[in-house]
Amino acid sequence: MPIRFSLSTRGWLLLLLALAGSAALAVRLAAADTAWTRLQRGGALRVAIDPSFPPFDDLDAAGQVAGFDVDLARELGRRLAAPVQFQAIAFDGLVDAVIAGKADVVISAFPHDPRLSEDVRFSRAYFEAGLVLVTPADAPATALANQPVAVEWGSSGDAWARGQGLTVLRRESATDALAAVQTGEAAAAVVDAVTFALTAAPGLIAQSPPLSSEPYVMVLPKTAPRLAAAIDEALAAILAEGVWADLVAAYFAQPPPPPMADSR
Repeated sequence: MPIRFSLSTRGWLLLLLALAGSAALAVRLAAADTAWTRLQRGGALRVAIDPSFPPFDDLDAAGQVAGFDVDLARELGRRLAAPVQFQAIAFDGLVDAVIAGKADVVISAFPHDPRLSEDVRFSRAYFEAGLVLVTPADAPATALANQPVAVEWGSSGDAWARGQGLTVLRRESATDALAAVQTGEAAAAVVDAVTFALTAAPGLIAQSPPLSSEPYVMVLPKTAPRLAAAIDEALAAILAEGVWADLVAAYFAQPPPPPMADSR
């Protein structure tokens, strides 16, 4: 089974991928959009995925890929009238698979990284994983000055709240920070959107827009503009038609703020 990388480890891997990108660029074929042409001829949409980051990407009891990204990829395939073929690849090999032409698209909770933009192209955002301000549903956020804001000790939310000069209530985990809002110990909490979405916290909502942006995007070859445009069009429809919300409800305890089209 692939090694599961934490969010912080993935950040370092992205930096290494960016540094290696210029070398990969030298060997990339300057071809037409062969991926789109192949799909138009009945070929499969080849999706690279690292099945080690549930609930986005995982392996089921039968060893088959499963998760939010898998269902989203299948919905994209349906809209593109193309069968979907999954390729399980470790996170640090995902971009190389696309550049080398072994996969058409990465759909694997991949954070947008502008350092890679010379080597690959990105879809519009399909999930926002940045920091969110969480408040009671019946008490929307107002001025937070002199009111305690709960955070996980040492987290990016902790750093953000301190940077804003807020009164910080530190807890051992993001779950404990959310619980502090539920019990009235804190007026709000600052956590990442993925943690919020995964935590059953009745009575709480994540305010929009997010406090910081970390959009998850799909990664495509630089030479696939038509496929990228078709995927963006399909993603826009999936969001507008409520299909995205249905997928979120199937895998998360509560909805995060929807992704913004221009958050890349």
